[in-house]
Amino acid sequence: MPLKRGAGGRLQNYNPRNGRFTSTYYGKPLEIKLTRKEKAKKKEEQRRLNLYNKAKKSKDKYLFETYQEIERALPGAVQHVNEKCYDRFVKSTREFDIITKKCIIEIKSGEKVTGGQKQFLKQKRYAENIRKQHVVFAPNMLTATKLAHERSGITIIRDYKTLTNFIKEHEK
Repeated sequence: MPLKRGAGGRLQNYNPRNGRFTSTYYGKPLEIKLTRKEKAKKKEEQRRLNLYNKAKKSKDKYLFETYQEIERALPGAVQHVNEKCYDRFVKSTREFDIITKKCIIEIKSGEKVTGGQKQFLKQKRYAENIRKQHVVFAPNMLTATKLAHERSGITIIRDYKTLTNFIKEHEK
């Protein structure tokens, strides 16, 4: 089958039916083009894969497990993992562990969270300013520390089931 160079340097094949050289199209055929719904589905899958990878690479002990539990209970609820947001009141950036549509979740893996109360209060104030709920997930926190934090108005949750119920309640 003879070949020749066409316009733009593309190779063209000889078509014996009509006796002409026709261009060869190597891209996707028109039948395979994606619809809007399929493009949106593909984009959502890519977003979830990026979140999964970001959670897996995190240094936090419980971040990946917490992310997986939330995704199992509420697929697609997590919007950001280890996201840095600018706090205009403090004029600096803050890092939040998990952000959903209406909740900000801070994850603490240690038993004694010393000095964390100031951080939690600042994060809570930031969350209230952007109309989100702030919650701290600390499965190993001591009861005395938990009570001290709760007296200052910080919500502490220790198990996954309570955390997913809290998120379900506020995502409505």
